[in-house]
This record gives sequence, structure tokens and C-alpha cells, in this order.
Amino acid sequence: MNTPELVSIVAALLAVAALALAAFALQRARALTQRVVELEASARRSAEFMEGFSEGAVGQGELIARVEQDLARLRSRLDQLASTSDGSGAAFNQAIRMARKGCSADEIMETCGLSKIEADLVVLLHRSEQ
Repeated sequence: MNTPELVSIVAALLAVAALALAAFALQRARALTQRVVELEASARRSAEFMEGFSEGAVGQGELIARVEQDLARLRSRLDQLASTSDGSGAAFNQAIRMARKGCSADEIMETCGLSKIEADLVVLLHRSEQ
């Protein structure tokens, strides 16, 4: 073999090696592109989930705030009823004292002459103050 033939063979081998390397790089680039697409979709789903979760938490916070406002109004109204001078206030005062001591709604109902709903409300609002 002479030198020009050897150079041609080496050049051909280098061309084949370069072609194989280019094919491998192209295959890896496609695989990586697919992985990037999958990760982007996963990130989008995670962002949507977090947005929904956040909106739900805000909604729950607003609901809790409304319930707390209603509870404060009920406490205020119950205190007003307890302080009236028409005789019903004494029953509510006694019911409040009993609830603060841990009495049940049934005991308060029997002792103070309140309805079940009134006794439950007194227990709900004033037992928690312990």
C-alpha cells in the first residue's frame, strides 16, 4: 500500500467515525429534548396544582374569618340578652356561669329554662373561654 491509499483509508475511517458520533449525538439530543418536554409538562401540572391549592386556602381563610365574625356577633348578642333587665338576663347570666364551669347544655336547659338551641349556644360560646 502506498501513502495516498493509506491516507484515503484513514480519511474514510475518520468520516465513518464522525458520522457514527454525529448519529449518537443526534439520538441523545432527541432523548434530552423529550425529557425537557416531559419536565415542562410536569412543572405546569405542579404550578396548576399549587394555584388551586392556594385558592382553596384563601377561600378557607375567608370562610373562617366570616365564621369568627358571626361568632363575635353571637357572643355580643348573648351578652346583651344576659344584661337585659326584663328577667331573661338573669337566666342567661346563670347559664353563662354554668357553661364556664363546664356544665352541659342539658343541665343548663333544665336549670335556667332555656331552649335546647339557646343552651347549646351558651355552651358553644362560653365553654371555650376556659
